[in-house]
Amino acid sequence: MLRTVSLLLIALLSGPVASAQDFQYSVRHRHTLKDCRGLLKINAEGISFTATKGKDSRKWTFNDIRILEIQSPSSLAIVSYEDQKRWLGKDKVFEFDIVDKRLTADLSVFLLNRVKRPMRIAVIPDIAEKPAYEFAVKHLHPVSGTRGVLQIYSDKIIYRTQISGDSRYWRIQDIERFSQPDRFRFQIVSFLEKAGGPHESYDFQLIEDLPDGVYDFLWVHLHPSSYYSGNGN
Repeated sequence: MLRTVSLLLIALLSGPVASAQDFQYSVRHRHTLKDCRGLLKINAEGISFTATKGKDSRKWTFNDIRILEIQSPSSLAIVSYEDQKRWLGKDKVFEFDIVDKRLTADLSVFLLNRVKRPMRIAVIPDIAEKPAYEFAVKHLHPVSGTRGVLQIYSDKIIYRTQISGDSRYWRIQDIERFSQPDRFRFQIVSFLEKAGGPHESYDFQLIEDLPDGVYDFLWVHLHPSSYYSGNGN
């Protein structure tokens, strides 16, 4: 009797955990001329797309994906290693619009724990810890911009804004460099490649002076060394 109860408890406790690791979405796969529909699945094995008509179905392990983009709560993109012959070998991009639900912070956490390459994450996970620094900024676009806050942690940097799709989450190891070109500007350059240039950069206008200690804090955590005692804490 005790063994039966124990097995039942294990099943009840493990069930939600297992299901939480399997994400499924009805999606629209974007094409140049005519989109198609299907089912997108994300789990520990990777990502698969089962197209309604079949011929567009694909399956990727996480190592098969060059860049994974959570573009917004309603869109996701995969930059594969698959060549597009008509575009002189340019990597093929698969873009999906979610049609039945929204991408959540749980998915972002799942991917951050499994994908080693730099990603574009616009759906920010819930974080219990307080940032070491937080300050107001404006993310500069070629024409306009968005207002938000930069949150600095020892292992990540987060830009939060109310504008869907413009928030960003960077793991510290995914950042190539940061700089302060002038008193009220701050720039983050990641290891993500971008069209027309070597790496993706985010330029921010500072609303006030950069808080004391931010630059040194980031430098120490971006360039860990035994020369820096206490890792900048």
